[in-house]
Amino acid sequence: MNKEYILEKFASGMHYIKLDTSEVPGLTQEGNKRVVCTLNGQLGFHCAIMHKKEGGHFINIGSAICKKLGISRGSKVMATFIVDNSKYQFAMPEQFQEVLNTDPEAETIFHSLTSGNQRGLIYLVTQAKSSGKRIERALKIVEKMKLGDTSPRTVLK
Repeated sequence: MNKEYILEKFASGMHYIKLDTSEVPGLTQEGNKRVVCTLNGQLGFHCAIMHKKEGGHFINIGSAICKKLGISRGSKVMATFIVDNSKYQFAMPEQFQEVLNTDPEAETIFHSLTSGNQRGLIYLVTQAKSSGKRIERALKIVEKMKLGDTSPRTVLK
């Protein structure tokens, strides 16, 4: 269902859209809180439905997405949501998948991680713009994982 939302901004600077309480139960069945959001019929991305401490639910909209769509605080956006049933609940870059396919030890380590850490490492690879940089980043992550560093926060340092 395509619905209009107003883009809001936290004091921290992160943009978000607040979800209606009536739509959240249908998207969070069986404890899943991951969805694919499509904004303005143009850009789809994997995200999580988050709970606001003062009540209600929201999804974060990253600055790169805002820039691509030319939206900012107060902008009206059309959004659709579907439950994310993909394997990693994030798009796996082919370069990272190929590196894991060729290194059984790294693949075993990767699949032993929490789904959040898996998504975090996948995200780090997707942030590289060129295919060559994604391969380079995937190889570095695999090397660090085999040395025991599996945290998306530290693996590229």
